[in-house]
Amino acid sequence: MAEKTVMDPSYVATLLKALRKGIPGAKIHREQVRRDRYRFIVVSRKFSRLGHPERQRLVWNIADEVLDKGDLLKVAMILTLSPRELLSNE
Repeated sequence: MAEKTVMDPSYVATLLKALRKGIPGAKIHREQVRRDRYRFIVVSRKFSRLGHPERQRLVWNIADEVLDKGDLLKVAMILTLSPRELLSNE
């Protein structure tokens, strides 16, 4: 029996592409949290030099540039971490 391939909605693919372009080298994970809502985790060394507000401003500015308002509302969260924060047990 063939496996069913689940495709991301177009807004997810658009945002992934824009985040990869806007934050080169970042590792990006997305997770469906409801039928049409996704959350994203962006891990980048660049975030080591930025505070939380600057990180959020960066990723949400990217999202705002490439998504229409309806699709923007489907982004539940964008979590921004440096590699050190991702590996921290604290």
